[in-house]
Amino acid sequence: MKLPRFGIYGVGVLALAVVLNIAAFYTAERSFAELRDADMGVRHTQDLRSVIASVYRRIVDAETGQRGFLLTQDATYLAPYAEARIELPKELETLEVLAQDNPVQVAQFATVRSLLETRFAQIEESLSYKRNRDDDAIHDFLASRRGMVTMNSVRLALDGMRAEETGLYERRLKIVSDIQNRIRRGFLMLVGLNLLLVTLGAMFLSQELRRRRRQAVEANERSATLAQAVLDRTAEMTGLSHHLQQLQENEKATIAREIHDVLGGTLAAAKIDLQLLSDKLAAGDPQRVRITRVTDAIDDTIQVKRRIIEDLRPSLLDNLGVGAALKWQCGEFAKRWGIPCRVELQHEGLRLSPGYGIALYRVVQESLTNINKYAKAKNVAVSLLRDEDHWVLRIADDGVGIDTEKQHNATAHGLVSMRERARALGGKFSVQGQAGRGTVVEVRVPFERESNV
Repeated sequence: MKLPRFGIYGVGVLALAVVLNIAAFYTAERSFAELRDADMGVRHTQDLRSVIASVYRRIVDAETGQRGFLLTQDATYLAPYAEARIELPKELETLEVLAQDNPVQVAQFATVRSLLETRFAQIEESLSYKRNRDDDAIHDFLASRRGMVTMNSVRLALDGMRAEETGLYERRLKIVSDIQNRIRRGFLMLVGLNLLLVTLGAMFLSQELRRRRRQAVEANERSATLAQAVLDRTAEMTGLSHHLQQLQENEKATIAREIHDVLGGTLAAAKIDLQLLSDKLAAGDPQRVRITRVTDAIDDTIQVKRRIIEDLRPSLLDNLGVGAALKWQCGEFAKRWGIPCRVELQHEGLRLSPGYGIALYRVVQESLTNINKYAKAKNVAVSLLRDEDHWVLRIADDGVGIDTEKQHNATAHGLVSMRERARALGGKFSVQGQAGRGTVVEVRVPFERESNV
């Protein structure tokens, strides 16, 4: 039976739809394969970072056992050292396997292995002096600071490997995100094409005007539904982004509390025990000097712990408000990098709700990090003031100025993070810069009354 002209057109359209769907299915399969490969890369990076952290813990535990034995000559303190001698070669072997596909990591791994061998030889040397009760040799060994230099080198080498993997991790996450976006765009395009082809086929196959009009109405309704679904999905993704940021802040707060409660208590107990031990020794006993050095090292560790806690979740923000936290942050920035940082607030003791406070604090933190890395600035000014019904946060520097093309670069994660924090508060984020004349970062969020908490 010969099909009418509209029927031929309809069959042709349907055939084209079949071809497009087959092509789309093939493309989707390839995209999902790429997504699986990218996900494996991310997992590989996570595994390598985990092994790096474990290696670092092993050598730190070994050093702790060494110190305990040197102080007390109690062999039980050497348990972590003995365990490290057994387990560390296995972890290094695992690390070598994981890093073999990256020439940079292969080179850094060789340095780490050499430094670890040197450090274990130094530890064994000091232990042999202690077993032989050669206190003068121990004193000379500690005074030479060879162990500290080697340990610092180990830490730097491991930090280099961790930094390399962090960069790979971010790039691989970006690849995963790009593939997901490509799949999403392809899906939307396929839905649109299918919708168009089905509509055309219905128009060609339908010989009745009423049927065509009814199907046109249905097509419009489907299009509106699809558009609403896209809007809903976009809103869900934005909400998810904000939720993940909140989870990240909660996790940082949890980690900070755990470090404060567990590590802080351990260090305090160790310091008290050392003080009690020192009080039992005679005034001229040379061991008191060694105990003093260990106590000073614990004090330094306590300071490092406090700095880590403040980076994770600034206690000033919760206790004294965003004004005090910003002043402290800028003071630390100026002290660490030698760049003057001026702070201007609506008034002293400014306090906002936790959501506003942490968001504005992180924006300033990210901005100061970028200034230190890229701006080459000589002065920085931070202000948080009220402008009618908005809070306005500005971070200005007199550095080289930001490249305007980088503002919308998807790889500029710091700018993206600041923009999302502003959006989460219903505000706007902007960056203005000119070559040689500095950069101004501005966040404008709806006014929120100050917190009395």
